[in-house]
Amino acid sequence: MAKPATLQMEEGLKSTLPMGSDRLYIARNMDTTSLASTFPFTSSILTQDKGVMYGINQLNGSLIIFDRFSLENANEVVFGKSGSGKSYLTKLETLRQFMFGTEVIIIDPEGEYEKMTKALGGEYLSFTPSSPIKINPFDLSGLYEEGENELGLKILSLHALLKIVMGALDSGHEAILDRAFVQAYQQKGITADPSTQTKEPPLMEDLYKILLGMEDATAKDLALRLERFIKGSLSGIFNQQSNFNIQNPFTVFSTS
Repeated sequence: MAKPATLQMEEGLKSTLPMGSDRLYIARNMDTTSLASTFPFTSSILTQDKGVMYGINQLNGSLIIFDRFSLENANEVVFGKSGSGKSYLTKLETLRQFMFGTEVIIIDPEGEYEKMTKALGGEYLSFTPSSPIKINPFDLSGLYEEGENELGLKILSLHALLKIVMGALDSGHEAILDRAFVQAYQQKGITADPSTQTKEPPLMEDLYKILLGMEDATAKDLALRLERFIKGSLSGIFNQQSNFNIQNPFTVFSTS
C-alpha cells in the first residue's frame, strides 16, 4: 500500500531516482505475483482464446476478447454517464455475438434497434394494443425436463406479471390469485402432468371470470383491477392467444 512520505519528501524523491539509493528504509514483504504487478514494463491483459472483441487495451494495445458465456453466470450490466457510449457498446456486442451464432432476443422500449434488425435480416415485432402481434402470458412451452414443474414456474411468473400491471399485492391477493390461476388451467384440462400442457392455454379473460365468480371481496377487487386488460383500453395486449412463433435468430420486440 502506498503511503505519503510525510516530512520525508526529499528522501522519498531521491529514493525513486534510478540511483539504487534507499533513503526511506521502509521494507514490505510481497509475494512474487504482487511484486510482478509493480514492474513498469508489464500490464494485465484480457484475451481469451474465443469470444467477441470488446475493444483495445489502452495500456498495451492488446485486444480485449472475452466470452461471457464461458462463465457460470453470463449476465452483463452496462453502467456509464449519458453519452458515454452504453448503447453503442451494447449494439456492437450484440452484432458480434450474432456473428458467432448467438440467438438474440431484444426488448426495445425506445425503438432504437429497428434499423439494426432490418440490416441483419431479423424480425421486428411491434407490441402495442393495436398491433396484430399478440402474446398470451398463460402460454406453456410444452417442453418437459426431468424434475421440472413447468406449470408451477409459469404460475410464479404470472404472479410477477400481475404485480407489475396491478400494483402492490398483499398475501391475501396472492393466495386468491394462486387459486384462480390453477382453476383457469384446470378448466382447459391442464394440470402438472406434462402430457396435458400442450393443450390450448387459458386467456386473461378466463382468469377475470373466475375472480368474478368467487364469493370474496378481495377477488372482486382483483377482477376490477384486471378489467382494463379485458374490456378497457389495454384489452388488445394480453387477452388473445399468441399468434407468432420465434424462429428468426435475431428477434426484437418493440414496446415504444
